[in-house]
Amino acid sequence: MNVHLYKVSGYEEAIMSLRMSKGKFYSWDKAQDIQDLVYVCTDSRGFLAGEWEHHSKYEYLIDKKVICCNADTKVTGSYKEDIAEFQRLLGLTMNNAMGEFSHHTLMKYIDISFFTEGLHRGAQDDLDAHAIAFNNRITRFSTRLAEIPEAKLSEWYQDKLISFHDAHHIILSQGIQYAKNDDEKELAELVAANSEGIFHDGTNMPEELLIGTYDEQEMLVYKYTPFGYMLDKYANMSPKSGLYKDVARGGMPIGMESNALWKIDLFNLRYVYHMRSKLTKANPELKQMMEMLADQIEANVPVFGPYFRQVYTDTGKWEHTNKVRTVTKEEYEMLQEIKNDEVKRLDQEG
Repeated sequence: MNVHLYKVSGYEEAIMSLRMSKGKFYSWDKAQDIQDLVYVCTDSRGFLAGEWEHHSKYEYLIDKKVICCNADTKVTGSYKEDIAEFQRLLGLTMNNAMGEFSHHTLMKYIDISFFTEGLHRGAQDDLDAHAIAFNNRITRFSTRLAEIPEAKLSEWYQDKLISFHDAHHIILSQGIQYAKNDDEKELAELVAANSEGIFHDGTNMPEELLIGTYDEQEMLVYKYTPFGYMLDKYANMSPKSGLYKDVARGGMPIGMESNALWKIDLFNLRYVYHMRSKLTKANPELKQMMEMLADQIEANVPVFGPYFRQVYTDTGKWEHTNKVRTVTKEEYEMLQEIKNDEVKRLDQEG
């Protein structure tokens, strides 16, 4: 299982939203100025640009006459100065959005896209429970149109579950391993080499299941597939057939690995993390995925990233979102009294 932080966008909208909400520092020219600054300071993924990329983008703006070298603009052409100004503006926005002012709407301008690979279908469905937070921007790898040759379990399940397709091969190999003599071993090897669905004893998990009675005119035949037994009229179709895929899809286990593309704004992603972090009772693999994503956000999203897992509390400190507890007004006042008494005691001792 893996997760890839794909793209971060919307920094300029978040910065300008703060200015708009304060009723100052706004003009169309300044909005374009901020847009140019974000352009030169970030790469195509929305991560901080390197010095060479910054210089290349700055030269592009000069060449296209978007900005002038001697113009009064935030973009100076100096890598250190431009990055510092970009981070300063993001810092102001972050403090208003996540810090002491809790202006959460600002975070909704910052969009985050990521891919999940090999996450089991059940965990993906759990994450789907937050579809409204993603504004329904979730695209799952198709089980209808894709050609899926086997029900491969996701990484987390591989040492915990064995599909009946894998069990078939395991039992066949055990027939060879535990053969009492050469004749039995030769027979077991012959069956293993030539059978896709018949076990060495010929009784369990046969290649075909016959449903009905012999005195009826027509027997229903179900054939063995990696996804279970399928009525032969569908099993005999090409695996490329849409109808075959529709029928096969019904037998896919919830533990099967799957891939998906997700897009969500920063505010709602922090909420999803709060609900599915390693400190919650969420599915184990989903918790692992969320922590992997949080690590990438902390490492790659400027200014906001290091505070992704944190919330600003009334104590003036940042704490992990799942370690903050709600208290009543009376409890809070009691804690404040204890804190003030402790400060007085230390002052007296000092």
